[in-house]
Amino acid sequence: MRLVLFLFVSFSILFSVQAQYREPSKGGGNLSEKIFFGGGGGFSGGSNYINVSLSPLVGYKITERFSSGVQLSYQYVRFNSYRANNYGGGPFLRFNFTQKFFTYSQYEYMNYGALALPPETGPRFDFNSLFVGLGYSEPIGKNVAFNITALYNLLYKDGTQSPYDSPLVFRVGIVAGLF
Repeated sequence: MRLVLFLFVSFSILFSVQAQYREPSKGGGNLSEKIFFGGGGGFSGGSNYINVSLSPLVGYKITERFSSGVQLSYQYVRFNSYRANNYGGGPFLRFNFTQKFFTYSQYEYMNYGALALPPETGPRFDFNSLFVGLGYSEPIGKNVAFNITALYNLLYKDGTQSPYDSPLVFRVGIVAGLF
């Protein structure tokens, strides 16, 4: 846990140093122009499998290029008659180095259950992740964009007792108010 905290603080300082120059705000810089919302969701399934996920986020623009916030996660998984509910979240940092490309880091705590019937009877596991990566943002409206992010989990080990199949995680979602 100390390693996770150390890495998160290190990344925070690194990105904060890059973001010390505060660019002029376009609209006077009131609070409603600095807060943004977004997130992602997913659905996959088949004849014996369903996976539904939601991951809302809220963020704050510290400068025009640097922002921080928190993202929550919820996932429902069903395989045959077995079910699991997974939840978690954590803080994130984002630095836009061009209008469309950005760096991203996030600490994530995830509490997830082994597939069980009923869901409350199976064992639950805690998993910590520290994601770092790059993203691409494509505007689809005045203040709305579609994001694709490729992340690498620095805390991923061998995959046992992990909610992820790989240290590489890809995310897609919509963000409103960031531009």
